[in-house]
Amino acid sequence: MIAYFLAVDFMNFTYRANPCAQNVPVPVVMRRGSFSYFDEKMGTGFDLGVRLVKEGSLKAGTRQAVVVIACDFPVGGTAAAYAFDERGNTAVLLANVATANWGADWGAGPDSIHVRFANHLLYVDQCGSTACDVRKVTTYALRGPKLTALSSRRARPPPSGR
Repeated sequence: MIAYFLAVDFMNFTYRANPCAQNVPVPVVMRRGSFSYFDEKMGTGFDLGVRLVKEGSLKAGTRQAVVVIACDFPVGGTAAAYAFDERGNTAVLLANVATANWGADWGAGPDSIHVRFANHLLYVDQCGSTACDVRKVTTYALRGPKLTALSSRRARPPPSGR
């Protein structure tokens, strides 16, 4: 068995962007994939967590990663998928490539965001509506130092049980 170690430890990383930035206006310093913040104005706490780290390559000799971070509110939450360009033991934010929002009885959580790397492309699949009855699929490529959307389409999700 071959063990693969990440060059950048996204579970123990400082994120300058987060999905609940209005309520968590500070850099998020994740430790073991978790971070908590108490918003004095709202009188409530917010828990953030890394839900997914997916790595791949968008160009020969490079390494990229997509990190899905969820921000749980007292009822519901929001999540975002951030694409990073890995450079040694650090990473540079390229773009926010997906979002998810949910409440007690509506929306879809962070597990509704799907990403994969293949043939030097990044494929991002996310809910295209609050009911998640339509999916938004976007294909990205690295063009110079920038992440560029090549195509975006809406698709119906497969029937349940497939």
